[in-house]
Amino acid sequence: MEFAAILRDVYWNSLDGIVVTDRDTVITDVNPSYELISGYSRAELVGAKVGIVRSGVTPPEVFREMWAHLGGRGKWVGELINRRKDGTLWHSFVSITRILGNDGEVSAYVAIARDVSHRKGMEQQLRRNLQEIDAARTQADATAGRLRSILEATGEAIIMLDVRGVCVVANRLVGEVLGLPAEQVIGRSVHDLRSLARQLYAGGDVLEWEPGPGGGPPIDLRTATVESAGQRHRVFHEFSAPVQNDEGRVIGRIFVYRDVTKETEVDRMKSEFIATVSHELRTPMTSIKGSLGLVLGGIAGELAPEVRELLTIAMNNTDRLIRLINDILDISRIEAGKMEIKRTPMTPSDVVHRAMRELGAYAEQREIRVISVIPEEMPRALGDPDRLHQVLTNLLSNAIKFSEPGNPVTITGGYNAREIWIRVEDCGPGIPKEHQAAVFEKFHRLDNTPTRRTGGTGLGLAICKAIVSEHGGAIWVESEVGVGAAFTFTIPREQDSRPLDLTDQAGGRTVLVVDDDPDIVRLLTLSLEQEGFQTVGATSGEQALEIARSRKIDAITLDLLMPGMHGLEVARQLKEAPKTREIPVVIISAYCRDREQELMTMGITGVITKPIDEAKLMLTIRSLFGSRGPASRPVPLVLVVDDDPDVRRIVRVILERQGYATRAAADGQEAFRQIMEDRPDLLILDLLMPNLDGFQLVRLLRQRRWTQQIPLLVLTALDLTEGERTLLQLGPTLHLTKGPHIQEEVVARVRELLR
Repeated sequence: MEFAAILRDVYWNSLDGIVVTDRDTVITDVNPSYELISGYSRAELVGAKVGIVRSGVTPPEVFREMWAHLGGRGKWVGELINRRKDGTLWHSFVSITRILGNDGEVSAYVAIARDVSHRKGMEQQLRRNLQEIDAARTQADATAGRLRSILEATGEAIIMLDVRGVCVVANRLVGEVLGLPAEQVIGRSVHDLRSLARQLYAGGDVLEWEPGPGGGPPIDLRTATVESAGQRHRVFHEFSAPVQNDEGRVIGRIFVYRDVTKETEVDRMKSEFIATVSHELRTPMTSIKGSLGLVLGGIAGELAPEVRELLTIAMNNTDRLIRLINDILDISRIEAGKMEIKRTPMTPSDVVHRAMRELGAYAEQREIRVISVIPEEMPRALGDPDRLHQVLTNLLSNAIKFSEPGNPVTITGGYNAREIWIRVEDCGPGIPKEHQAAVFEKFHRLDNTPTRRTGGTGLGLAICKAIVSEHGGAIWVESEVGVGAAFTFTIPREQDSRPLDLTDQAGGRTVLVVDDDPDIVRLLTLSLEQEGFQTVGATSGEQALEIARSRKIDAITLDLLMPGMHGLEVARQLKEAPKTREIPVVIISAYCRDREQELMTMGITGVITKPIDEAKLMLTIRSLFGSRGPASRPVPLVLVVDDDPDVRRIVRVILERQGYATRAAADGQEAFRQIMEDRPDLLILDLLMPNLDGFQLVRLLRQRRWTQQIPLLVLTALDLTEGERTLLQLGPTLHLTKGPHIQEEVVARVRELLR
């Protein structure tokens, strides 16, 4: 092929646009690619100036540079921004060559143009992406800086371990716990950190971190008292919790330590000081009161009326001082967590009559009638009679003190399946609504004339609340200004203490005991049979599977390390087979520490570590056939979880009046513990709570097969998004916003869920 033919083929088939102009830049020819790029036809281009595609956007200095190069070297390479026939812009990478004739004069220009618009767009997008990345990096650096500042400014030592047990976060205060700078702690394994703790502190069980997400309940809070190498006691508050990423996967565990040695010492000194002062005050006050009593009793002979009146005033104020001393001492015990409650079966009416007798003279002096309306069939309560007498005396004394002469004070009572309530009602000035929640706080006094006239330190109701709470009950006030006030408190009633009919409870249930040690099989079967269960033994995994498939088995206890088939494989095959998947399996092994979470996700019902705690084993087995299912209860059990005691009380009263049994928990952690012990038939759940909130509790319950179908009523003041509602699903689930019609709405939704 001739060279001219080759050039002609290249010209007509080139993917780049080629333009040929005369010396005056009038287009004389174009190839098909240039037609395609510019949008103009060959007929429209030939004879036109090259300015036909000029956009006016290319900077003028580019053209000056172009002509300078063409006039000098005769060629130029650069970028132009042109405009297509349809008005759109295109970036053109252009190579222009000057063609000279035989006379040395310019005869033509040849331009080869490539459309680089797509590349330019990508470059612009890349620049924008780089700018966004740079901005995000700057923001992330600022956020990380703020987090580092927060970590360093906090008053606690903070350590985070990843799922492998390696330290990934440590602030400067870690040095005060481990004696090492934070940068030397990061990257160390949990085993190194434990070794450091053992070198610094006496005993091997303090500050014992668990690697990864395992090791105990979701949130732990404990106080560790340790002895350093210098024999100096140090007290730490330790808090730990799992850390999850945005997808909810556990990525580690965080541990927070607060050195409360000084605070503990101050509290101890304060308690000792109060106890000492109270003792030193009580002793002389006892002598004074005894002496006054003797004189008033006539030991010194007949007294003149004026003398008797003065001595009576002194006697009354002595009693008042003794009550004040007792209140201060009680408050100090409450704050130190040392209030002693000695629970014993007791008759509520005895406590009521005792308080009435003690305050009879005071009521008579104030011309107040105290009326008791306690039902004769009132069952016995479980509590400390002296402490409950203290509560009643405080409430009754206040009622008498605030009542006008001639008005009555009424004591009533009642009970339900779980608790007893006692109510003290007066006809006094009443308590404004804005003060009703605060009357149980220490030193709170209503700023009005009756309160100033009657006096009082504001400790009595705070002590009442502490005593009732320690009993597991609740106390609240209902009042209307100008009408009076009614204080009500609840205490647990004595439960039937008759021995359980274990045979009936077991109901002929059969338990398969699996362990490669025949002695352990024999021991467990004997223990279970004494509890009324039927038993079958197996010493291998293969034998256990054969028995479970061929016989009716109600529960299985399973060892892990066995020759032949491992216990985990046995559990897996049991849970995969339709006939055996619903049989509850309790793992009994010496090798299940730190594996509870893994075993629970497999559908394991319970985990017991060897050596076997027989009481725990029997409680676990009984619970499988006891109160963990609706069929075993005469009435449905509803667990009410809310950090507001008033809401808990109101919801429980509403449901109990409708015939439901109820229990209550103040936060998610307490609720989780109760659910693990006794699965309720329905859960009523608030969301924003301390320790473990509603979202976290639902997540934990969804991880367990036997709790993931509990009917749920979410009772909250929040306006939930659809995404949040999706996260709050167990079994049948409804959502209810707290409001004025809570009574009707709660009952309606509970009935709907339990239907």
